[in-house]
Amino acid sequence: MHKYYFNNVDDLVNHLFYKEPDITPLRLQINLYFLFAFYIGTYQNKNDYPEYLFNADFEAWHYGPTIKQVHLNQEEGKYTPREFIFGNHKIDQEISRFINDLLNQIIDRSDFSLVDRLHEDPTWRKAINNGKFSIMSKEDITSEYKKLFKNQ
Repeated sequence: MHKYYFNNVDDLVNHLFYKEPDITPLRLQINLYFLFAFYIGTYQNKNDYPEYLFNADFEAWHYGPTIKQVHLNQEEGKYTPREFIFGNHKIDQEISRFINDLLNQIIDRSDFSLVDRLHEDPTWRKAINNGKFSIMSKEDITSEYKKLFKNQ
């Protein structure tokens, strides 16, 4: 079993630009965080699924969790809208559906309603209280979302 479905987060980012070419920096970071966290709550520890959707160190920024390198790459125009070609295996198709479903669920919500939701996360609050740009612990995110999804 692989540790990450996307070995490089840039492959997912290019796919998100393919799905939403005019994605703002804030919306991109929101999508990445929710994909990361909801994947943990949904698929982590399921047979044959990678542990994480992708590798990332989220930092606690004012508006929410942010992957600094993705932010810098987007500012520099380094991303190209490119569809990620998922394999035909059951897991590949399930992850493709998961991404599409989650994006569809949040597409009509305003950026700031999503920021308000992100600010409810104890992991973000803990990190931001340690100072802006503090790393959000993967273990804390994992614990938080596993508990959240267990209660649903």
